[in-house]
Amino acid sequence: MNRCPKGDEVMTDSYPFPMYSGIFEPKHYDRIGTALWFFSWCINSTTKESEEGDGVTWGYVQGSRPIKLSELAAPFGVSEKTVRRWIDDLEKYGYIRTKRAPYGLIIAVRNSKKRKDKNVQSDDKERTKMSDLSGGEWTETSDLSDKNVQSNKDFVIDLNTSSSVSLDQETLIKRSLEIESHFCLRRGRGFNVSPADFKAIQEIVAEGVPTDLIKSSIDRVFAEYKPKHQRDEIRTITYCLPRCYDDWEKSKQLESITSPVVPSAGLVALGTQRKTKNQQEIDELENLIREERERLETG
Repeated sequence: MNRCPKGDEVMTDSYPFPMYSGIFEPKHYDRIGTALWFFSWCINSTTKESEEGDGVTWGYVQGSRPIKLSELAAPFGVSEKTVRRWIDDLEKYGYIRTKRAPYGLIIAVRNSKKRKDKNVQSDDKERTKMSDLSGGEWTETSDLSDKNVQSNKDFVIDLNTSSSVSLDQETLIKRSLEIESHFCLRRGRGFNVSPADFKAIQEIVAEGVPTDLIKSSIDRVFAEYKPKHQRDEIRTITYCLPRCYDDWEKSKQLESITSPVVPSAGLVALGTQRKTKNQQEIDELENLIREERERLETG
């Protein structure tokens, strides 16, 4: 295990992160200074790229997800003011650019270039090249992780898993932000969830669970929640997600039902009991679907 920059906390999820020495040259140090930690994190967190009209390729941190200053400061154990200073320095010399969004900053890294070896199956084999504005000097970082070491995808999930539906990164982020906003509204405080919670949201969206069903299930969890004391509350969306998955499975089961089960002779009492239980589940699922339809019609 490695220690974080402050030296007082242990990073239990540390993983290899090779870096080329060019970035430590005096010119870059004079420009970047202590923002090197943050700059390295930005490069490693790039998960989406876009080439603009001037031919410059920008790599978007965490797939262009808006990130709050408090969330950016947390991994480094510094204040939001320090992160703001780092961002200003990096923007001043063109290493990155930022765009304000309702829920934070969208960060892009200049001259990002990802490369994938066609002979390697892992999607974690990524390389990012950073060019200096003044000319040919460049720095390069590589996220070439050991096969036995889990790669940190910085809370942006891989959409190419077997359980995922066909969904582009932009749609994934948009739906995830919608669910995040709905949960925060029901929670009654804050505008963002934790990075771990946001990753969990992305995972359930990528698996094809409808957004309206997720929001409806969250509403049900809050409506049925009974706090044990005045400080007892639902703090994380991961508390709600099991209910979302349960409702999704029930919804799929309802669609597969074509006819009621007919009890066999000699098992009338048992068959009747099973039919009643099945009918109760069907009624519950029909109510869930009806509520979702009403939500869509009124929304």
